[in-house]
Amino acid sequence: MRCTITCLLAVLAIDVAHAATKPAIQSVKVDRPSLNVAAGEIATLTVEFARPGAATVLIVDRDGYLVRNLADAQPVVQFASFGWDARDDNGQFVADEAYSFKIEWRSGQDRDAYFPADNRGQMTAVDARSYDRRSATLSYTLPQPSRVHIQAGTAILDPKTKQLVGPVMKTIVNREPRVGGSIAEHWAGFDESGAVYVPDLENFVVAIATTPLPENSVVTFGNRQRRFVETLSSRRGTSLFTSRAHREHHEALRTEDDVSPALKIEPLNASWSAGDRRWIAKGEEALKLRLSAEGPTAASFRAHPATVELFIDGRRIAEPFRKDGDIVTVPLVGQPGTHRISVNWNSQWGPVAANTIEVRVGSAESAAGGTR
Repeated sequence: MRCTITCLLAVLAIDVAHAATKPAIQSVKVDRPSLNVAAGEIATLTVEFARPGAATVLIVDRDGYLVRNLADAQPVVQFASFGWDARDDNGQFVADEAYSFKIEWRSGQDRDAYFPADNRGQMTAVDARSYDRRSATLSYTLPQPSRVHIQAGTAILDPKTKQLVGPVMKTIVNREPRVGGSIAEHWAGFDESGAVYVPDLENFVVAIATTPLPENSVVTFGNRQRRFVETLSSRRGTSLFTSRAHREHHEALRTEDDVSPALKIEPLNASWSAGDRRWIAKGEEALKLRLSAEGPTAASFRAHPATVELFIDGRRIAEPFRKDGDIVTVPLVGQPGTHRISVNWNSQWGPVAANTIEVRVGSAESAAGGTR
């Protein structure tokens, strides 16, 4: 079959159109999932392009804020590599966190982009493998690099709802990034107050929730000079992420709304006993507690719609109630002995501020037969 000049031109036009619709960014690969900032390591990003053009390569933090501009409209042909030394545009080492890449390619009016961090993953649960008391190590396995949230406490089965109910007593990992594979977290076993050894309690449980990190993320570690939450106020510009409404726990939250703050519990009608290392209450009236959230994310957390759950010795004493003030009461009248009072201040967006205090009700003689 013969093809005329007109036919050849038509075929050429089809080939050109096909090439124009083919993604310009063919593949993206980073050579390491983590960077030790103290060791001078470098992560190398390699990109394959389908056709010549100009590429801009940006590094953004977990909230989509620009951290480093690795390349600005750099000419590329097929393969190009870009190295990152864990420093920001000011030459400072970044705080320990997960960072991801945004690549923009252009040639004339043709455009393409790679920005996996703009698509958020869904949270799933992971089972803990073990907790080793001697090494104070909690172990589990991640199928892929993920943002991790681990809480420890106690829980019992609610006969009505068939759900486990109990207090969070320690946030072991607070929405922090981890690489995939076998993970070991070091936790001494004590609650937020540092007074209660949680693994010894009846109905001890650990809950692990994970959210996949964006493809080709790099987790940095080894920076002892500053924490990521302490850098939030110094960020400039706006997030490069597409704006999304929050719908589920921890979904589409910025760091200041995502990380649980510390909870301070201050008894107003009990006295502290340094010898007993617990609070002493007469037990003639309900125990009044003042709650306050503390830390870099506390201001944002306090603005969240929230509920409060109260627990005595691991058992919830009432349904969660709306938090509309800083004072809560715990009914300890007629309950002599030593009790664990756990408070969970639950943001409806996901974070939980939790703490526990020990309170002795009544005289020292009556405390002898109490629950601890």
